[in-house]
Amino acid sequence: MPPTRRRSTRDRPAKPPLSEEAVVDAALEVLRSEGLPAVSMRRVATALDTGPASLYVYVANREALIHAMQDRIFATVELETADPAHWRDQLHTLLGRLRDALAAHPGIAMTLTTVPPRSEAVLRPLENMLAVLLAGGLTPQDAAWAADFLSTLVHHAAVEAEARPVGHQEQAEELYRHFTAQSPEAFPLITAHAAQLVAGDAEERFRLAVDTLIDGFLTRAAKTPA
Repeated sequence: MPPTRRRSTRDRPAKPPLSEEAVVDAALEVLRSEGLPAVSMRRVATALDTGPASLYVYVANREALIHAMQDRIFATVELETADPAHWRDQLHTLLGRLRDALAAHPGIAMTLTTVPPRSEAVLRPLENMLAVLLAGGLTPQDAAWAADFLSTLVHHAAVEAEARPVGHQEQAEELYRHFTAQSPEAFPLITAHAAQLVAGDAEERFRLAVDTLIDGFLTRAAKTPA
């Protein structure tokens, strides 16, 4: 039997050249398939068939890589042209896009609580949110506070969507059974209002939370002397 000829490196398909874009692409793929804890310089380098040292030419460290991943995700969010006649619908649309973009990349929403937004890509949706809120008649201070609270709401909704192991309906039914199984003597209100506690799907609850917050600011503005 003739000896096996070792394959020449020239016979192998050429690797695509490294770039910051390629590094972020690989990191996002690791994120989607394995979760945020798996995203390390070594793991991303393995995905690119290279050594970790090669990545430091394009990203300084893991924190910088997470910043770059945030930028890529936020850059995909379509913004709104603030219109006073449709500002509330625009707000719901913008917030829904932000929530969905984050939820599609498990773990990224949590990084926003530890890595404050500084880049242009991350700040653009905040700028857009402020424009929509101001178009709705909120004062600059109330618009700023509302934007802060709404950003937290979006992040929480994204984390909740990531963490939910089963569909909302299945979870609601499980919670309903748990609530109604409690002692009516110890928890008379929970057992009596179990159906109300689990009512509404994730989208309804998210919309209600946004509307309640905005209505509160509008009521506050109406009571505040000019």
